[in-house]
Amino acid sequence: MGQVKQQWIEDESRGYSLPDEKNVCASHFDDKYLQQYIKGNSISGKCDYCGRETQVIDLRDFMEYAAGKITDYYGSPGDEALYLASSFYDDDDEKIPGFKRVGCFISPSHADNFDSTAELLDYLGLTTDNDQLNEDIEGCFILDEWIQHHPYMMTEGQELSFMWEMFGRMVMYEQRFTFFKRPEFTGEKLSEDNSLMDILTELGVKISEHNLCKEVDIATELHRCRFIDIGEVVDTFDKITSPPESKAKQSRMSPAGISMFYGAFDRNTAVIESSPDGTTISGNHLVGKFKTKAKLKVLDLTDLPQLSFWMPSDWQVIEFLYSFRNEITKSIVRDDRIHIEYVPSQVFTEYLRHIYRDTKGEKIDGIIYKSSLKGATSSNIVLFYNTKSSANVLDLINIT
Repeated sequence: MGQVKQQWIEDESRGYSLPDEKNVCASHFDDKYLQQYIKGNSISGKCDYCGRETQVIDLRDFMEYAAGKITDYYGSPGDEALYLASSFYDDDDEKIPGFKRVGCFISPSHADNFDSTAELLDYLGLTTDNDQLNEDIEGCFILDEWIQHHPYMMTEGQELSFMWEMFGRMVMYEQRFTFFKRPEFTGEKLSEDNSLMDILTELGVKISEHNLCKEVDIATELHRCRFIDIGEVVDTFDKITSPPESKAKQSRMSPAGISMFYGAFDRNTAVIESSPDGTTISGNHLVGKFKTKAKLKVLDLTDLPQLSFWMPSDWQVIEFLYSFRNEITKSIVRDDRIHIEYVPSQVFTEYLRHIYRDTKGEKIDGIIYKSSLKGATSSNIVLFYNTKSSANVLDLINIT
């Protein structure tokens, strides 16, 4: 058998070929993990794409790493035991809930698929600032349609997303106050694909595994705003801190009647967040400036690890955490209706407040989350303290 034919067979079996010998430097890639890999396996030389004398890696070595990792996760739809779409669809416009067309095949809707190699490389952050380098990288791949391996089986990240979606629907529309009696909350593993527990337990595990809790230092300034009626006097701590239970309205992280301290890290954001419609800031309002007098441990949803396919592990779980954060902090129209959209985040907050313990076995004090309102210039914070107990962790500096 000729050497060329043998090479072609090897390339076909692994899904990619290796490029011509060229050197490339880390500066062409935005992803920090790819930069780290290149710098950790580089030698002094000249980059063939920008001409600089710097630390470079042989493009063949780099593509053996990159293409090898890609083909560990993705492959040809024709190799994944998918059924032909013609066996299920009567015409081109027909749709089947829970499934989608992938070329001439039918696949579960959750499965990641890409219609071209360029689309896949862009999704994975392997598109660079150099057209020739992009052409050389894309030219290594034999396939032009891709799907995740084992598409009928959810990845851990996909299953977590599915579990959160089902949990949200359950507490909004089916079973809100006794859901813990359902089979999935009995403390047994319920997932055949990834051996997962219930979604709240799994969220707690991921929060701990990825060190998402941080400390808010003593003397950190927090701001809380109240829009008031003309003539209303607000001049003491108890009138500007967490509301009394009888006046606690529904909020993103707490239902009506549950008093918590909602604040922000600057005055502007506090005013916008307290505005009746999320935009008007010209009404009568007061802002209390507080300082923390104790170290507070909070879940920080604004500081997730950088999402990257190239991170050492758990990239799909991190992807889920990003979608989870976006889901519980998305903008909701402000009016007097009861917003059931808040219920999942309210239940999650109650889990954090009363059940979750960090890696040291300690309770946490609150959550930092990004404002969803236009014009906000800092993050929000909710502390699990009511009118009375908030005095244990906060000092009022002034009201302006």
